[in-house]
Amino acid sequence: MPASPDFVAALLGAEPAERERLLGAAETSELESALAELGHTREPAAAEVLALVDLVVEDRALRKLARRELHRLRSMGIEPPPSLAAAGPAQARSAEAPLEVAEAWATDIDPSGSRALWLLAERRLGGIWFAALLLNDLHGLQDLSLVDTTRKRFRREFEESRRTGAWVRLPGAYALRLVREAVDLTREQGGGLPTRYHSFHDVFGEAPGPPERALVYETVSPVEANFHPEWLDESPHLVTEPEMRGWYVSMPAELRARALEVARATSAGLLVPGHAPEQLALQLLADAAREGLTPPVRRAFRRRLEETAYIFLDTDRLDAARRAVAAARPLDDSHFVAERHPLLRMFLAAGLARLTGAEQVGSRGAAEVLLQLMERVTERGPEEGPLETRPSGLILPR
Repeated sequence: MPASPDFVAALLGAEPAERERLLGAAETSELESALAELGHTREPAAAEVLALVDLVVEDRALRKLARRELHRLRSMGIEPPPSLAAAGPAQARSAEAPLEVAEAWATDIDPSGSRALWLLAERRLGGIWFAALLLNDLHGLQDLSLVDTTRKRFRREFEESRRTGAWVRLPGAYALRLVREAVDLTREQGGGLPTRYHSFHDVFGEAPGPPERALVYETVSPVEANFHPEWLDESPHLVTEPEMRGWYVSMPAELRARALEVARATSAGLLVPGHAPEQLALQLLADAAREGLTPPVRRAFRRRLEETAYIFLDTDRLDAARRAVAAARPLDDSHFVAERHPLLRMFLAAGLARLTGAEQVGSRGAAEVLLQLMERVTERGPEEGPLETRPSGLILPR
């Protein structure tokens, strides 16, 4: 479908802020046709519009088309203004005060530690700014898009997304602190921020620091958790909640051979003293905790549990929220024994099981065998003491 001459003319004659609005409101097919026409329009304004498309339009195919058409104009000696290359979608309002977050929505956290965060702000002259971010509790800010759109279009996209996952509404100021926490993580690791972060900063500003206190603690007191040790004991029940299915602690590949060795030891015909499967499993679990639960990983899981506890609260699951809080609290202590934490033991075992891949032990998967073995040895509890073997191979608690 050819682009409307009025639409192309409006793009060519509009100021930068108005161009952004027109681009954000255009249908994909209309914009695709307009880009092709602009690529044959020998005017600096056409190059300006094409360069702006590459900055503000989210559709990758359209951005690629805009770059191709801009290259065509450049080959004819027609260039956009140099300043546009450094500009972002907030160029027209970069000198203004940041806008207040009107709405903030976040998903649950997937097994890799990632969640989506959507922010909405009302533009002073109509329309909205919509920011979609991907945060990871280990690696920081992974992706960011920022568009000038309409509330109607945002609602349509949001309702479609809600059909495929759980979303929780957050206070705007708290959401910005989550963004700041992710930005700080990225900077700590020497990583680069998404190209649109400067524009996001212009629109929404930047929080002074990460969250000082997780939202869940407004309802579930951490002191209260200290008086209810049974909450931590019951924390393994959390793995049945949809938001926590599949969680695991990532393990170094070097532990794969040992994980397979322990799984295969369960089918050994002769038990060697000191090498009983249960004893090997406990030793492997302790080493996995030492190598896998680094300070950044502990910090990430604490945040993950606290944020998930708030989702439980928001969906009327108070008992689950209490258990998640109780599981999060020990992670503040660098001296805690990870393999004595009932929920973390399960995450460690899951991480080890993932290392075994599709390997088999007899007719069963090595992952299944290893998980069952880990479950059996950890059910004994730390109060029963370490395992000891006799020459006969009999395993005794000491």
